[in-house]
Amino acid sequence: MRFNNEELVQLALECGADRSSIIDVNKIVFSDELRHMCKLNACGKYGTNWMCPPGVGTLDELKAKIYCYNHGLVFQTVQQLEDSFDFEGMMIAKENIETVLNNILKKMKDELSFKDLFPLGAGACSICKECTYVKGEKCRFPDRAFPSVEACGIDAKALVTCCGIPYYNGKDTVSYVGLILFKEQQ
Repeated sequence: MRFNNEELVQLALECGADRSSIIDVNKIVFSDELRHMCKLNACGKYGTNWMCPPGVGTLDELKAKIYCYNHGLVFQTVQQLEDSFDFEGMMIAKENIETVLNNILKKMKDELSFKDLFPLGAGACSICKECTYVKGEKCRFPDRAFPSVEACGIDAKALVTCCGIPYYNGKDTVSYVGLILFKEQQ
């Protein structure tokens, strides 16, 4: 499908993104350091979730999947927090970017007839209270679950900076980044 950059960016904004842009997949910066950070398990999700390492796949596997696409719709949400310790506000912001991502996906599929999309969100998948990964069972919702930008080894700061989107949005804010990869077809 031929696409119009402005139309996709506008769609993301209409779905609740604060900022959006299109990126060529070849400009995406990967970082082995990010995957190493995941292994240190600061968030407590390593080895507990299909959409986090190691369940999501190796960096080489993810790069191969990502390079099957031509372009990405990058979008960012920004949430004002009460202060830098406002964990509840951060969780509300995460729910917000998930809603924005799902709304964009629905419109890209239903209204623009995109068929092959690879969505990347922020943070660990939270569809299920307990992921089946820990039981060695298949994902219950493989069509609804998506990994985060960072779980795929993508440097979120480099991603938004390349698109002219600020990474830092002011004191007592949290900014989340999403990416929907797609193919341009003639």
